[in-house]
Amino acid sequence: MADPLNPTGPPAQPPFRRGPPGGLPSAPYPSPAHREAHRRRLVQATSGGRLFAGMQRPWLTWSLVGLLVAIHLLLGLRLLLTDRVGIVGVVTAPRPDALLIRAGAMYAPRIDHGEVWRLVSCIFLHGDGVHILFNGVALAGLGRLNEAIYGRRRLLFLFVAAGLAGSTLSYLGGHRLSIGASGAVFGLMGAPIVFGWRHRDELPPGLGDRLRRALMPWVVLNLFIGVVVPFIDNLAHVGGLLGGCLLALLIGNRVVPGREGSELGRSVLAALALVLIGAAAAGVAGQWL
Repeated sequence: MADPLNPTGPPAQPPFRRGPPGGLPSAPYPSPAHREAHRRRLVQATSGGRLFAGMQRPWLTWSLVGLLVAIHLLLGLRLLLTDRVGIVGVVTAPRPDALLIRAGAMYAPRIDHGEVWRLVSCIFLHGDGVHILFNGVALAGLGRLNEAIYGRRRLLFLFVAAGLAGSTLSYLGGHRLSIGASGAVFGLMGAPIVFGWRHRDELPPGLGDRLRRALMPWVVLNLFIGVVVPFIDNLAHVGGLLGGCLLALLIGNRVVPGREGSELGRSVLAALALVLIGAAAAGVAGQWL
């Protein structure tokens, strides 16, 4: 693929903001190193004609997937040690409601009595093997995409905040018991769609449209499934989607020049996400001690 920022190549449209042929991006580059960093990110974004296929070492995405799987297996081991499931059931068996509530499920009667940390802890719980499989696969793909767009610290915040938005809407909408990372996953679908729309004139031609075409059918399909399948918590999906879309309008990204945001801002978002996770972990620990 030709280098879209190669100044020695033939005149071409500026890679981020369209303008007269042969011009440079309208956002200034403070240094050659800054310009080179954006060149690499743009190559990542268009590598091989696939969306952000060049993202390397998305370790936060894999860490989140690993954390979800580890928690699911720990609950399965609890059932194994109490002779309620066999070895295969550690992965596949449905988790009893009582165990999920003790592990931090969104359980409305407990939240009514002040256990609001459950709105975060429930994001990390799953009901059975199929539940964790679908959410884990979706998170692996969408997490890599969002990690490429927003970076690790903003991805962590997006995941927690979108999940919290989903569980909160589920609670306010009258659901008694809810678990799962699907609200966060919907947020990670909505954020790239809004990113592509928000920066459609600053991205390489067609990239914003490709993001929308790739993700919108999945949003519609999964919302439809949530309508026709009674046990799916579609309020959590809608809440997570709206949360991700709103956040994508407010936060910076690592792809478009001039939109990176500050180092302090990224650190504050990550710290806030860690505080919420820590509060949830402390609440769950209190259930077992």
